[in-house]
Amino acid sequence: MDYITLAQTARIKCRMPGSGPTAVTGQTAEYQRLLLYINEAWLEVQNARTDWRFMRGSATCATVNAQYAYSPTTDFGLTDFAYWALDYQQNDTFRNYATASGLSSEIFMETWDYDWWRDAYLFGALRTSYTRPIGVAVAPDNTLVCGPIPSAGYTLVGDYYKIPTQMVAQTDTPSLPSQFHWVIIYGAMKRYGISEAAPEVYDEGEAGWQRMMREIILTQTRRMTLPGALA
Repeated sequence: MDYITLAQTARIKCRMPGSGPTAVTGQTAEYQRLLLYINEAWLEVQNARTDWRFMRGSATCATVNAQYAYSPTTDFGLTDFAYWALDYQQNDTFRNYATASGLSSEIFMETWDYDWWRDAYLFGALRTSYTRPIGVAVAPDNTLVCGPIPSAGYTLVGDYYKIPTQMVAQTDTPSLPSQFHWVIIYGAMKRYGISEAAPEVYDEGEAGWQRMMREIILTQTRRMTLPGALA
């Protein structure tokens, strides 16, 4: 559902009179509040977890000789960056390949703590030794730092999580899978119920919100895996 459809459906569920909203601007104060409730609920969903699958994306960047730090915006060209998807336990996010050779030369990269990377690679003669990187860390300013310091000719590939967004145009659609869009309506119902002292609307919204959030967590987060048996 797009922004305006979500708001119209929420109006029906909130038992509000009328047939709107018909647009995202120029509406009555009541409809403007309803549109605001939709966006507030959508932001709440996005901020509920830091590992949503629907907020994960991929990015690539070419290495530059002697450049060890790569900005998510300047070097990777991302406009919706929140933080890197790095798993210090599974090391399953970043990899690189020799650009000239293509994907057949791709290798996985290790994930390190920033202080460990700094002591290991930004020290002494290693500052001026450039070769293929084998691991990454995240600097305090969110740049991705590589070790060893790269030479040119490699392509970095990795995942990141996107910043929460609001819907602006009436055709804007949440990135959440469509079967879960009702959670936004339920969230708007909760807000309307509080604002208008309508406990029946709030209770229905809260029940729907809790039920659907459980479903979203089951399908849109990484599944836990148990370690193997001890020898």
